[in-house]
Amino acid sequence: MAHVRARLALIACVAACGVRPPPPVDVTHLERRDLVARVLANPRDVQAHLALATLADRLGRPGEALAQLQIVETLGGPLGVRWHAEDRARMAGLLIDRAAERRARGAPTALADVDHARALGAAVRGHDVAASKLAVAIAELRHSDAEQRANGRAILAELATLPEAQPDGAWRGAMPSATPDEHGRLGIWLWEVGARREAYEQLELWKRTSAQAGPILDAYERAHAWWSGSAGAAPAQAVPLAPSAVSAAPAVPHAAAIVIPDDLIADAPIVAAARYAHARFAGAPTEALLLAVAREYRREPVVADRLGADLVAAQVDEAAGHAALGALFDALGDPARARIEWQAAVDGSPEPAFVRGLAEAIARTGDASAALIFATQAAAAWGDPAVVWISVGDVLESVGAHVDALVCAHSAVDLAGPDQLPRALDLAIAASHALGRQTQVEALRVQRVAAEPPHAAESPRATPEPTDPAAAILAYHTLPTAGTIARMWVAARAHPRDLEVRLALLGALPADDPRRATVIADLVELAGDPDPERGLAAALAISARGR
Repeated sequence: MAHVRARLALIACVAACGVRPPPPVDVTHLERRDLVARVLANPRDVQAHLALATLADRLGRPGEALAQLQIVETLGGPLGVRWHAEDRARMAGLLIDRAAERRARGAPTALADVDHARALGAAVRGHDVAASKLAVAIAELRHSDAEQRANGRAILAELATLPEAQPDGAWRGAMPSATPDEHGRLGIWLWEVGARREAYEQLELWKRTSAQAGPILDAYERAHAWWSGSAGAAPAQAVPLAPSAVSAAPAVPHAAAIVIPDDLIADAPIVAAARYAHARFAGAPTEALLLAVAREYRREPVVADRLGADLVAAQVDEAAGHAALGALFDALGDPARARIEWQAAVDGSPEPAFVRGLAEAIARTGDASAALIFATQAAAAWGDPAVVWISVGDVLESVGAHVDALVCAHSAVDLAGPDQLPRALDLAIAASHALGRQTQVEALRVQRVAAEPPHAAESPRATPEPTDPAAAILAYHTLPTAGTIARMWVAARAHPRDLEVRLALLGALPADDPRRATVIADLVELAGDPDPERGLAAALAISARGR
């Protein structure tokens, strides 16, 4: 036995020596490429990973620094991670910074970063912890799964007892002891953050025990119309994924005030692509950084890949950098590169917006089966599933995957409220027509007419206004003349955010018409619209026909 104990002691001693942190490397005079080569040659070289993390942090590459420290932590050792106190502190600080960026766009993964930083010994403010938990609660409450929504209610009930709770007490509606009025106020708040299914259920609880009028009744009627698919209530505005990232719609200046730089028209496709990618979510890289990648992509795509990797490394949240590049390549018309970047974003932070971006990028590559898998995941977490099904279905329809587009349309029609039902039916009609199912098309068209909002169906204008974009486009298609082109021009000036009339003008105006430059400038502005579908359509239109 004594012999055995001696051997165990020797083994323990060897193990203890094996986990001793390697001496730090002086990186003052080291080249980053030398450290990268060393890491590639020996992926388990802890000393090289730590040195690369230190150097990356000094060079303003926090994403790379955090990635290297995560590798060291994963490698571990028999008695713990083989790093120094300053390495641990560096990682904790980077995690806190990344959590702040993720909270800004409402990402539930912020809480994992906060918990990780606390486990490393960092002090985190109570407000930041509560805000991170709130992001998780909202994500759970937006989900279609009942158990996840119940978990979201439990987190919200916990937050309702904190000083950081809602001033009006709306979150108290998540508590088991909530009053009918608190259920109603919670329902209003849930609708505002995009948790439509849970909002309807909370408002339904209020309705069972209360028949009062006022804002809660209005909210109930809106939610009930969405749940039942009825068009009896005015259509609700679509709720964006990250309200903090949405600003007022950019106004397009009047034609007389527009000043178009000489290089804008030549660079319009890449400028629009960079603007679109920058506007997709809070915390995206700057438009200038994305524009640099887009410019290089036009000259040499391989070099653009290297610039893109540098851009990602310079973000404390690499997932956000990958997502912005995915959006950039979407707008540049490179679905293969977009798919790679969106997949990296989802791997880093599986947020609904990133999963939706991946589903759409996969659909553009023609891989319909995989697109439907990710569309299902994104739709379940979106809050209003029809939005995702329609967007992915539109992409599948555009690449000729008509059967799969019809699958998306079927799910969208089943789940859509009155605000999304017309778009869902339009998708179903387009896919059915492409498949030659004329009987089905006629039945869907009847349903489409019935889905029109009441104010549009009950009060049609016998004589549309001269500046009405839809009427101007119809007049041009009926009789394409200089006069109907001028009518579309007037309509475009009167409606700064109308995309369709600008797309029609882009196709109608001769290449040497001076108004064409103004239309392209308008589309560049619209590429940064808060509505991602409008922004991408504007960017792709410039890329296809704007030059």
